[in-house]
Amino acid sequence: MRSSVPLPQASAPRQSRLLPIERWALFGLGAIVVLRLLVAGLAPLSADESYYWQWTRPLQLSYFDHPAMVALWIWPGTHLLGDTTLGARLGAVLGGLATSLVVWDTARVAFSSRAAGAMAALWLNAVLLFGAAGVIITPDSPLLLCWSAALWSVVRLITETQARYIYATGLALGLGAVSKYTIALILPGLCLTFLLFSALWPWWRRLHTWAAVLLALACTTPVLLWNAENQWASFDKQLGHAFSTEATRPWVNLGTFLSGQIGLITPLILLFCLWGMAWALVQGWRQKRPEWFLLGATSLPVLIFFTFHTQSGVVQAHWAGPAYLGGVIATVGAFTRRPRSPAVTWAFRAAPILGVAMTLIVYFQAATALLPIPPQIDALKRLGGWDTLAEAIQDERLAHPGSFLFAQKHEPTGPVAFHLADHPPVFLIGHIRPSYYSAAEVLALKGHDGIFIARARDDGVGDIGRYFTRITLLRHVDMRWGDRPADSYNLYLTEGYKGGLFVVGNGLHAATDIP
Repeated sequence: MRSSVPLPQASAPRQSRLLPIERWALFGLGAIVVLRLLVAGLAPLSADESYYWQWTRPLQLSYFDHPAMVALWIWPGTHLLGDTTLGARLGAVLGGLATSLVVWDTARVAFSSRAAGAMAALWLNAVLLFGAAGVIITPDSPLLLCWSAALWSVVRLITETQARYIYATGLALGLGAVSKYTIALILPGLCLTFLLFSALWPWWRRLHTWAAVLLALACTTPVLLWNAENQWASFDKQLGHAFSTEATRPWVNLGTFLSGQIGLITPLILLFCLWGMAWALVQGWRQKRPEWFLLGATSLPVLIFFTFHTQSGVVQAHWAGPAYLGGVIATVGAFTRRPRSPAVTWAFRAAPILGVAMTLIVYFQAATALLPIPPQIDALKRLGGWDTLAEAIQDERLAHPGSFLFAQKHEPTGPVAFHLADHPPVFLIGHIRPSYYSAAEVLALKGHDGIFIARARDDGVGDIGRYFTRITLLRHVDMRWGDRPADSYNLYLTEGYKGGLFVVGNGLHAATDIP
């Protein structure tokens, strides 16, 4: 009998290491990073960015307005590149790249499609909001990375059922909590997903889950310690925002928020994302795909929450930004699963092109201020003129040696300190003492002269007269954005400070330096 000898099998055609869309995505991400580094170095720091830069002088466990992560992202860049705009923003650029890569892998795993992963990364960077977050350093930059990391780890947990991903989830949520309190809005969607899908029920009983919860709580320790030492001031402020009922123009708030979504997300991408969020909820439930349902449950309800919140207070358009992480992933994944009509396919291809075009226009204007956009509608004008104001203040400091600087609003404090060579503290009138100066520095001000920095259109000099022996207008400073007006400030010489204007204690409404 003849023995059966297996014939050699023809080798399967070798698959290319990278799909064409993956090559394009890698090239695109590289080009985006280079472009963002350029814009980050050329565009002036905003008032908020400069304010956060001050948080690094010195670093603290947390802060009144937000947790400490944004300061931790700024600190390495400024120590590497100095107190420059690029140094302050380096963390935002690198964080934007990291977020893109996390979104890439999340979409790839959730839809078992390499093409969907690469396309999701490209779509994400076509959204103006994420383009801005990849240049401008705010608490949203680390928040977006932590939110996307939480989605990635849960999708991996669902598809691979390995316990290490529950710990990754706890770490992402914990670090998100020390980035921005908005991370709490992802929790209802996460919990709902694990409650509705029976395949995930065992995780409620596993020790790994509760150990991950403890890990997340441990990460929040700095925030808890700071608040405990400062009369829970940060929690008080944020809860006041969340449960405020004082809205004098609710419908105006709603219109402003919705128009902000159209502008920041860009029109076509916004429509597709809303569809993708709804698709993820419906098809995730119908097809028993909790990883899809998760994307919708952590996105659409967040948008609904902020939409309703406009009826009780002003909602900034970028607050809803994390919702679009799941929205972009769901949209791209859903669209790539089956062919669509020619018209819808054309719109799907046009959406990121429109988004990129809008983002490039914003980048160009931020870096150059050359476009003749009327000041009334150019939001970027707020970047302009801070160096001019700082130069005028320095002239007055030289004319009045030993004068301290102070302001009634936080907006000028950061830019003025950033642009002055010695980075002096700008003391703030208010209900809390900022982190960038000490109680001892406040107590040393009595008897000294000051220079009051007041925005011209809401000049508050009439409120401070009793704290000084004499107040004299020094000059009016017009700030410009390109060749167009941006804002204006008045500088006053305030002689013989008597005390009682600045907070010296810790926490909200703490003791002042009363005479």
